[in-house]
Amino acid sequence: MLRTKQVYIEYLKEVKSLLKDNDFKSKNKLDELKLSLEQCELIIPVIGGFSAGKSTLINSFLGSEILSTNLTPETALATELRFSNENYFVAVKIDGSFDKYDLNQNDEIKKNASKYKYLKLYLNNDKLKKIEPLVLVDMPGFDSPLGLHNQAILNYLNKGVYFVILSSIEDGNITKSLIRELENITEFNKEFTFCISKVNLKGNSDVSNVKNKISNQLEDYFDYKKEIVSVSDKDGSELENILTAIDVEELFKSIFIDNLKYNHMELESSLNTIIATLKISKEDIKDVVNELKQSLNNIINKKENIIRDAKSKYSDTNVNSIIEAVSRELISNKETLISLALKNSDAFSQEINQIIKTTLIYEVKTRIEDTSSEIVDSFSLEIKNIDAFNNFELGEKWVETISNSTKNFLQNANNGLNDLVSNREGNKNNESGTLYKVITTTLGMTTKIISPLLEIVIVFLPEIISFFTGKSKERKQEEQINNKLLIEIIPSLKTKLRSSLPDIFNQQIITVIESIGVRFEEQLKQKEEEIITIEEEKKNNVKNIEEEIKKLEIKKNNLQDLATKNLYIG
Repeated sequence: MLRTKQVYIEYLKEVKSLLKDNDFKSKNKLDELKLSLEQCELIIPVIGGFSAGKSTLINSFLGSEILSTNLTPETALATELRFSNENYFVAVKIDGSFDKYDLNQNDEIKKNASKYKYLKLYLNNDKLKKIEPLVLVDMPGFDSPLGLHNQAILNYLNKGVYFVILSSIEDGNITKSLIRELENITEFNKEFTFCISKVNLKGNSDVSNVKNKISNQLEDYFDYKKEIVSVSDKDGSELENILTAIDVEELFKSIFIDNLKYNHMELESSLNTIIATLKISKEDIKDVVNELKQSLNNIINKKENIIRDAKSKYSDTNVNSIIEAVSRELISNKETLISLALKNSDAFSQEINQIIKTTLIYEVKTRIEDTSSEIVDSFSLEIKNIDAFNNFELGEKWVETISNSTKNFLQNANNGLNDLVSNREGNKNNESGTLYKVITTTLGMTTKIISPLLEIVIVFLPEIISFFTGKSKERKQEEQINNKLLIEIIPSLKTKLRSSLPDIFNQQIITVIESIGVRFEEQLKQKEEEIITIEEEKKNNVKNIEEEIKKLEIKKNNLQDLATKNLYIG
């Protein structure tokens, strides 16, 4: 087991044991955190062009020709590789249902490839066991059909935590399409290792020249300073070295540390609330409960008001800006588009798709995050500086913790890293079911907006291609294409996007507002329940209150010591 994973699990066990005699809602999240830690996988997609040698390299790493290397772009599916005592495929459909295949049913899978979203390949292979919790993914090439590639890359921009990039030595440098894919990866705050593949096809001097050229490109575009890895067709040991070099402990920590810290703050706040309730008068308790009820009503009303005004305040302006950004990017690349339109309609289609996809990812993600932050701050103002909260330490620090944890949650949702809720399917009807429902709708927020828009673009591409028929001389044709791009194609694309983006974007903004509202509501309800429960106990129990306060203060100090030792040091 990973050292970090073990430390965090033991920490949660110790916290649960420390608080075993106390009953408050925030303690219930300890089991959820522990389950997420135990079941977390680190998805490592291997991406590159269709002929970059991804499957060949992974086969070499596995020591067996398991992955089919004769798939056409039309039948290639993302394939996740996991260790198992039995060997089999699981083909996952769009709706989450699946079919199971034996290893020798590759042809059957190819025949039905259009039905599936991705594959899971379970193998009794020591290499896969050795790299756990890493899960390798053999990805479709960039030149796969646009729908298939978009589906795969958007899915794994969310699921992937670290990427292995293969670029064939025959390309000579980093292609524009690969640069855009790397931009998308870094936009989602994911790291990568860059490899030049098929180096066995060139001499040492050629390899060195290409390596230097790519190294300069990576530093210029991405400030990438790591060593570029050279791999041959059969050099599986290099892939093993790459996987071994990934700082899995730090990766695991980055996924969980903020959630663990916010959980600690919530537990500490609950203990402070119990202590304060034991200390103060019945009248003061009544005041703060009333204030909590009023704050809860204010939050509910605010949520309804923001949802009502979401379209005019947040959606319309952002949608216009996103569409204009796509238009500007297409215009700035018009020379490339004209050149491709004259030579290769498939390459032209891919370029249009990539420009729109990369622009949408940046624009949508940025605007969702900025809007989310603004909405969280707006909710926070509703419950700041309420006088009756002072005795309960429910002032600015408490509100700031709710605010920051909510922003962290939404950022993780936008980056696809909300593993914290991935294993809660069985708990939909429990007391935190409302929050679960809202959380699951926020997963992969950016890609939920982009995916249907790209489908619209793909459907429209044949119509765009049809604009370029004719037998004019090349110069005249360039002028015609330029005019068509500026006067017909780009305005038509803007119209297509405008027909769908407003509703999709607005629905996602409403989901964000609801999720923020629910998180604030949950915290207010939790405080009210804690105070009422302790006040009832205080009224009905003749135990020494001063003694109980001392015990709680000791627990609070012990809780802080555990957090300092496990979450804030090292």
